Amino acid sequence: MKYYDLKRNWRKVQPHVQSPPVQKVLARNLNKLTYGKWRKRFEPGMKPFDFESCDWHLFRRGRHPAYWQYVKHGACHWLVNFWLVTAQRTLPNRPWRIITSDKHSTVWDGEELLFDFNFQAFGIDPDECFALANEEELPIGEHRKTYMADHWRKSLRQAHIE
Repeated sequence: MKYYDLKRNWRKVQPHVQSPPVQKVLARNLNKLTYGKWRKRFEPGMKPFDFESCDWHLFRRGRHPAYWQYVKHGACHWLVNFWLVTAQRTLPNRPWRIITSDKHSTVWDGEELLFDFNFQAFGIDPDECFALANEEELPIGEHRKTYMADHWRKSLRQAHIE
């Protein structure tokens, strides 16, 4: 397995990421996370990194790649539809589909290529990415259903109960 190199190919990817239809998918899905968890709206034009709450990026030396603005730790299930439409526009001749599990969601071409912003940015091996997500394979081009995330207070109460 290997990742589509987002850093090297950013000039090909960026116009698609910024297109209104792709921004609509990003906003629709990520808003279910940001509004659910923090009661803050995610609007078209905003970037997932604006809501980053983990320090995965702090210890990375040098200039951060531009695609990191579209990374949000713990948000793969809400970002995967955005990754799918971006992959479909960037490399339209591949049969992109989502593979998903409770542990991870990613986009796969059915052969050896993954289109995953998060795990690529985190430095996670593509074989591990595939293994963590490869529980359910959606039909080619089908979006993953997303739900409103639990508010942080509800999550905190649940953690105390368990």
